[in-house]
Amino acid sequence: MENAPDTGLVCVSCGQSSVIQIEMELPDGTEVVFCSCHVCEARWWDKDGEAVAVDGIIDLVRD
Repeated sequence: MENAPDTGLVCVSCGQSSVIQIEMELPDGTEVVFCSCHVCEARWWDKDGEAVAVDGIIDLVRD
């Protein structure tokens, strides 16, 4: 299996640099970033430079 490219991001859970980042715009226009670690499979969201729990993202989408 080939390693994912080093994006310069570091996983908040395991510290590895095998992380992807996907920028998204929610239906209300809010810009968020979804990150996922290829090593430990941790996933997290970011909005305006601050971590957001998945429940917070769901609330933004529902409103």
